[in-house]
Amino acid sequence: MMEYEGEPIEGLPEVLPEGESLIWQGRPTVGAMLKRVFFVPQLALYFGLLIGGHTIYRLTESVPMAQVLGTLVWQSGLAATVLLLLVWLARAYARSILYTLTSARLVVRSGVALPMMVNIPIEQIVSADLRVHRDGTGDILLRASADRQLYWVLLWPNVSAWYSRPVRPCLRGLSDPHRAATAFAGVASQQVDVVTHDQNADKPQLMTRGHAVLAS
Repeated sequence: MMEYEGEPIEGLPEVLPEGESLIWQGRPTVGAMLKRVFFVPQLALYFGLLIGGHTIYRLTESVPMAQVLGTLVWQSGLAATVLLLLVWLARAYARSILYTLTSARLVVRSGVALPMMVNIPIEQIVSADLRVHRDGTGDILLRASADRQLYWVLLWPNVSAWYSRPVRPCLRGLSDPHRAATAFAGVASQQVDVVTHDQNADKPQLMTRGHAVLAS
């Protein structure tokens, strides 16, 4: 992980060295960040049920309508403020994150207040799982080699949803996950053997060291 001041190439802190080429770039969709990182739809439902239940309870207790409406207004306003803040964060992170795959490494740019970058050489990526969701977006969940030290807090939200050891970086919410998977397989094929694997299998994978597998 490193700080940087400028981007001679968007998503990269420096010009690529001779012999290294840009293969693919992508970023999360706002919708994916809303649903699978900040859980805005689930929270909206939770707040709605909580406020609705409390309102019904007060009505059954014969509380004056003016008091019920007053409570309903401030509770709804508080819930709306929280949800709007999360929507803003989802949009800000979706704009700030950029995944860059070159012929030699994966670069993840992230951060709203303090942009950071992490470089993961391709040879240090042990495996990658492709997950396609109902909305058509997809995540690529990576597993780095044991000697590669990664930090969950610094990688968030580009990391597996729940804290885990070892930490697993995640390229999440990609609008065209199959294109990204094909790009990864193409780069991996320069170092390992790549074969196809049915996506309907129990654990579709993109690639593994020595025997790469691409979800189709």
